[in-house]
Amino acid sequence: MFGDERYGFGSLADRSVRPTPLQNPTKAEIVAQLEGASGISNDTELLIFFVGHSVSEGADDIQLILGQSKDGNDRTIQLRWLLQTISHEHIRKLVVILDTCHAGRTAQQFRGASGQWFAMLATDDGYAFDAAFSDAVLRALEAPIRRNDQRLDRRHGGMTYNKVFENARGRIVNTSTEGRPSQDPRSSGDYGITLLLPAPRRVPDGFNVFASSRSIYGRVFRLLQIIQNGPHSVDELRAATRSDSTFLLQRSEGASKYVSTERLGEYLEFLRKAGFINQPGGRIQMTEVGLRASDHRRFNTEVMAAIEARVLTDGVTYEFLNEVVMQLLSDMIPPTPINIQQRAAMLGRLLRLDIPTRLALLLLPSTGQFLKGSADAIFPAELG
Repeated sequence: MFGDERYGFGSLADRSVRPTPLQNPTKAEIVAQLEGASGISNDTELLIFFVGHSVSEGADDIQLILGQSKDGNDRTIQLRWLLQTISHEHIRKLVVILDTCHAGRTAQQFRGASGQWFAMLATDDGYAFDAAFSDAVLRALEAPIRRNDQRLDRRHGGMTYNKVFENARGRIVNTSTEGRPSQDPRSSGDYGITLLLPAPRRVPDGFNVFASSRSIYGRVFRLLQIIQNGPHSVDELRAATRSDSTFLLQRSEGASKYVSTERLGEYLEFLRKAGFINQPGGRIQMTEVGLRASDHRRFNTEVMAAIEARVLTDGVTYEFLNEVVMQLLSDMIPPTPINIQQRAAMLGRLLRLDIPTRLALLLLPSTGQFLKGSADAIFPAELG
């Protein structure tokens, strides 16, 4: 699995060669792997995955059992020795997966390690059973990425080590067997947020059918479809929206509540600035660009192009907005329009928050343009 080209792992001695598991290695063979490594730098990332038996050693260590000697005794190494040996090779990025009994008792050792690290431990100070944690980790890595995949970290743009652990732990917890002690995997380390597999980004050309029809995104599309049958006066459009469930806010037996006249005016202002409609003689009609956008097969393409070209302030591109949004999420700040405006100013660019721009910022998540969350955002992560 770790030789899969998606993940980019290679042998420590030769990065172009698929990793080869060491079965019952000697201490000398382990040292040879490290001493034979080529091109180690501060950016070198080492993954150590041990699956096998172990025994407790002192208060916070374990002896990893590497097989048996000729006289039938266990051959072991201390985890502390292994970590120190790795450290001597100046490797500063380390991921360790221990699928063995008592793994959790070693957590304190990692907290004192230098550099960046992340540890996945199959259990606390109890037993690990039947290599179940390894099975869960490999299953987390094998399954293709799908829409709304829980293994994806939207903030970091794909599958991280943290997400692999969370998925594996969930499998262990959900498949625990009655009649035996529970197995409780643990993890620690800041390196867990490191991206292991970038999520494929696929922004659809057509209307995103997974978005709510009553979102800003859905209502803009529906309004275009209504205007397509025009031209209409504003009063005629108001009447049309008050008989269309897309614009319904609250249903009641007496008088249902629909999008207000003021809000309808904001939608029309957005469509006008986007170049989708014009209003000769006071009657609203579609432009050629608007006609293309009203086609569900092209809506995303047209609306995104129009927003970047005509709605957003000059100099504010999707690339820049994406940087702003990611910074906000990293700082645990919600990417609301006002917060986006303030962060853009910190980065030296003015973003005018007129009505069309506010609507655009609230509409964009549903196009799939950004790897971020909002009430109606859909993360487009299907392969192909």
